[in-house]
Amino acid sequence: MNEIKKKYIKYLGGLKPLEEILDVNRLSEQEILDAVVKFYISSSKQITKERTKFYQELLKAEPKSIKIDKISNRWGSCNTKKEITYNYLICTLPMEFIDYIVVHELCHIHHMNHDRSFWRKVGSILPDYKTRMKALEGEIEMDY
Repeated sequence: MNEIKKKYIKYLGGLKPLEEILDVNRLSEQEILDAVVKFYISSSKQITKERTKFYQELLKAEPKSIKIDKISNRWGSCNTKKEITYNYLICTLPMEFIDYIVVHELCHIHHMNHDRSFWRKVGSILPDYKTRMKALEGEIEMDY
């Protein structure tokens, strides 16, 4: 008897059955992978847009743009033009990590480095940022 092995994907810090997220019937393995990437990009775009909007009001920091990209070695970045880029896998993380990343990048609009003023700004919104930052360090698996 052939048993179908259930497939899971990471989403918001947990594992979700693939078929609850996407209709994968009759798709090849490559089509499934492409659909998962598309789902991650779309979900990350929606989540970071919502969380950025919430925190930008608290921080009085307005990014010029928000992008989702396949950056390989970090969860987010903010350049001197106030353009924020988030990793397309950000939606795989628990929400407390997503919020930390969003706040971190928004604080770079005011402070482009990691000086004391920057961390004070982060801490004004997330007093437990050090705990979140340390826990997030173990999450950087970019091998999807």
